[in-house]
Amino acid sequence: MKKSICFLGILLMIAPAGATDQKNSKETEKKGSQIIDSGSFGIFIAGKRVGTESFKIEQGPEIGTITAEIKVNDGDSRAEQSSEMQIGRDGTLRSYRWHSNSPEKADAFIEAKDQLLVEHLTPADQKKTDVPHVLPSSTVILDDNFFSHREVLIWRYLATGCLRQDNRVVCDHPSQFGILVPHQHAAGTVTVQLLGRDKIMVKGVEQELNKIKLDADGVQWLLWVTDPEHGYKVIKMAIPADQVEVIRD
Repeated sequence: MKKSICFLGILLMIAPAGATDQKNSKETEKKGSQIIDSGSFGIFIAGKRVGTESFKIEQGPEIGTITAEIKVNDGDSRAEQSSEMQIGRDGTLRSYRWHSNSPEKADAFIEAKDQLLVEHLTPADQKKTDVPHVLPSSTVILDDNFFSHREVLIWRYLATGCLRQDNRVVCDHPSQFGILVPHQHAAGTVTVQLLGRDKIMVKGVEQELNKIKLDADGVQWLLWVTDPEHGYKVIKMAIPADQVEVIRD
């Protein structure tokens, strides 16, 4: 893998053979697009499953689209939200949409405009407002609750800061990325670093995966990712300090 490849190329190059969903193959062929990854993540807090994120990452000739839906029920509260992010061939953000059905209805839409990323918000009271951010369109969307966004960030890191050697990934140093967290209307910086190989148990089966650390505003995430031949898929994520685990179903 070369460091200079564009982001659209990242999705195509890292996809394993046969990654396209056969049920949707005819539909995606008509659109000239390919499903790079799809599935669901189980969300666990202190060992108890509290929710599920279903997601699909699709690559078209010019636009990559990441759609996700999350449903959470921890026994005390429920939430149901969905999102759609579109990324251009050069890795820049084209648009981001977020919708909440519960606990209340709300919408948000982000677009790149001049040298800004502008959030168009429609909260539960329907009083629309705009929140501008002086951020470039290369900013990474890393929204709360949507764990598939972390997988896309990891792909970007592996494509721009790492090399592929003998079906293994080698990263010489950590990389930093500017991010926007729409739910918090806040910008920040994350640092991503490959720690090396690690053997973990997933659903009772031992797997040797690439272990990656993600530091975001003092919160440390650990992610375990497959090798290139399996498409750099995130199998597990964890926030050890909060007893949070996110595991691919």
